[in-house]
Amino acid sequence: MTDYPAGAGRRPARGGFATFAGVMLLVAGSFNLLDGIVALVNDDYFRADELLFGNLSAWGVWWLVVGAAQAFAGLQVLNRKMVGVLFGIALASLNALTQLIFLGVYPAWSIAILVVDGLILYALCARVGEDFD
Repeated sequence: MTDYPAGAGRRPARGGFATFAGVMLLVAGSFNLLDGIVALVNDDYFRADELLFGNLSAWGVWWLVVGAAQAFAGLQVLNRKMVGVLFGIALASLNALTQLIFLGVYPAWSIAILVVDGLILYALCARVGEDFD
């Protein structure tokens, strides 16, 4: 972190945790958009018989909606909007929960996205006051 003279009242334009959280939200959104497209286009890619409920097309639409919302939240976090932080926390939590439901369909991918969601939650909750007004 850059040191500024005492009393300068300036902060760096981009804090580390906020930028990391915004980029990770964009990554998670991209992952979910990819999941949604694959679920709608290629039914044989996932093990649809392992779904707890619903059909693969409904899950595909769900992942598209969540992915677009996460991408939006990521852009808001990168623009230092507090609504993006709150929306990002809610979406990462919801996404982690739904990835647990989707775990039997494609375990490795769900676990990877769960890790990304955990990193997002940590980055948004750990030092949010330092990077946002």
